[in-house]
Amino acid sequence: MATPVTSTTSLTRSLRAPGLIVHYVSSVIGVGVLIIPGHAAEAAGPLSLVAWLLLIVYSYPFALIFARLSMLYPTSRGIPEFIERAFGRRPAQISSVFLVLTLLVANPVLGLAAIRYLFTIWDPDPSNLTVIGYGFLVVLASILFNLLGIKVSTRLQATLLTVLVAFLVVVIAVSLPHAEPANLTPFAPHGWGALGSALIICFFGFIGWENAAPVAEEVVDPPRTFPRAIFLAVFLVGALYFLMAVTVILVVPADVASGEQITAFTTLLKIASGQSIAIVGNIVAVVLLILATNAWVLGTSRVIYATARDGLLPAALTRVSRRNGVPYGALLFLIPGYGVFLGILALTGRDETLIITASSAAFLLIFLVTFLAARKLLVGRGIRALNMTIIVVTVVIIPFFRDSLLYAVAFFLIAFLLITMRGRTTTPEAEEPSAEEPSTEEVSSRD
Repeated sequence: MATPVTSTTSLTRSLRAPGLIVHYVSSVIGVGVLIIPGHAAEAAGPLSLVAWLLLIVYSYPFALIFARLSMLYPTSRGIPEFIERAFGRRPAQISSVFLVLTLLVANPVLGLAAIRYLFTIWDPDPSNLTVIGYGFLVVLASILFNLLGIKVSTRLQATLLTVLVAFLVVVIAVSLPHAEPANLTPFAPHGWGALGSALIICFFGFIGWENAAPVAEEVVDPPRTFPRAIFLAVFLVGALYFLMAVTVILVVPADVASGEQITAFTTLLKIASGQSIAIVGNIVAVVLLILATNAWVLGTSRVIYATARDGLLPAALTRVSRRNGVPYGALLFLIPGYGVFLGILALTGRDETLIITASSAAFLLIFLVTFLAARKLLVGRGIRALNMTIIVVTVVIIPFFRDSLLYAVAFFLIAFLLITMRGRTTTPEAEEPSAEEPSTEEVSSRD
């Protein structure tokens, strides 16, 4: 008797609007609401609130453009698909490798942040090696969790996320009565130039809106599902981010230790409710960061899957379970993929701030190229004007990223050299729009 085939190379559509909202929010909210406010406050003081406002305003058109592109081209290729449609195959191949490098470097920050919050319960200043080692275990657990399948994982994520967001709102409410208006002065304690540092740090908290693009191939009826999900997700994330940032500035003293700035969420609870409640807050923070890790692992595995399907990574990474539609080859690849950069961190004695610096400008540049592609792909006066505004704003903020740009250039050179040495282009499987994909005109008619 023949052995039944248990794998395929095709994904299935099972993600609806509620699940997409959960994926959006989980992708963005963890680091941005728990880690970044303290980092930004330490770097720029109250001036960091300006950076938050700028990026919150920036995030809706940012997310909307990615949603529109995903509606037009609902494929797991995501960004490289948009770039190939606009500029051709070679730029798309370079962008694929660039994006893979950036994601492998950036994703582990969530696992490290989760461990830092957990260890704060009994050790406020754990060694970097301890954080990196246990952080890798968190990332490994998220990879194994995603092997359950997108339908099962999304249901669990939705339940936990609802409870945790409610808890965050309660934390903000009980902390604000302890606000000290005097903390707003001086407004720019490190000078107005610190706004650039705050923008770099806060921008990392908005990375994730693009994470819906790689799962577009698994979204049911993309032209209807994406618009329903995007507005609510952006509103919820923006409101929580700014409220948490304001609360941290007004409640947490500027002279607290660096480790307490990193875990500012717990510091808020200590001030408002004492050590025992702060421990509960630590656990909540850990769970929320693990949810975000799950979402990032999900999106990155689809990027790996699509890159392998295009022939830029081994074909074994395109294997998909027939039972639950999981691209298990791509997921398991993430274990050594994340491990390499975490190993570098361990050997150099650096902490997660290097991850933020190394990947922020890289994300910004890949987003800029995507917006330039959108300028050629999207039609409709409203969306094109919005896209042009985003391009201008992105170009204006690039110089603020200074040192981070050096890492982005290094990623680009590696990607360019790898594609050049490859010496040939690989014809991907047919990626023509299917009958369920709307035409450009159909999408633009909704403007």
